[in-house]
Amino acid sequence: MAMPPLDPSIIIAVLLVFLVAGLVKGVLGFGLPIITMASLPFLVDVQSAIVLSAIVQPATNVFQLVSSGGVARAFHFSWPVLITLVPGISLGAWYLTSLDADTLLFLVGLTIVAFSVLELSGFRFRISPKKRIPTGLGMGAVAGVFGALTSLNGWAFIMYLMGIGLDRRDFRSAIALLFLVSGFFISTSFWIIGILDKKLLLLGAGVLVPAFFGMWIGDLIGQRIPAAVFRKILLVSLVFIGSAIATRGLA
Repeated sequence: MAMPPLDPSIIIAVLLVFLVAGLVKGVLGFGLPIITMASLPFLVDVQSAIVLSAIVQPATNVFQLVSSGGVARAFHFSWPVLITLVPGISLGAWYLTSLDADTLLFLVGLTIVAFSVLELSGFRFRISPKKRIPTGLGMGAVAGVFGALTSLNGWAFIMYLMGIGLDRRDFRSAIALLFLVSGFFISTSFWIIGILDKKLLLLGAGVLVPAFFGMWIGDLIGQRIPAAVFRKILLVSLVFIGSAIATRGLA
């Protein structure tokens, strides 16, 4: 379904959404598609919101991966997830028009909230070295399916990367690599099945400017936050984000 022509005020609002989403991503290293998917459906149709979020993901994560450094280390931590990520995306894209995305949003929101509350309560979600590969393979498949159906698969990446105990720098570079690969293949799958058209592609290119600017400001802020504070911000943010996603699924 092609996106109808947008009023200039709507375009400005869309640009502001990506500015705020970029700021959040710059501070936390994630959250851009979650912020956009919580806001864009009030401005454009849900399908267009999913596509726009997926378009912006690869480019913004190139920026984050380069600024964080450690590409080889990022691959070292992420390769089990990457193996099953693309097949999961293919499966999710295949069923995109037939499965109930609202139910998926609700389940994802509950998962995020439950994980975050357990972490904040003192529970530690940890993945032992022996279980990293099978856990990563499973998370990759789940992230691929959810990513294609909703553009919201960061929760699976976050659970895995936090589970193996990465610091802020390694976390930012590893999750950027995962989002980069995920966003590229999700966007490609949308183009193949025909829901990514030239109009959305042009708008997606336009919102990169405010997204990059927001990320730059957010990264400056994030560099001044101690690791312990960063972890709390990460988890508290996930509680609110997960609640918002679950509420959207119910609505």
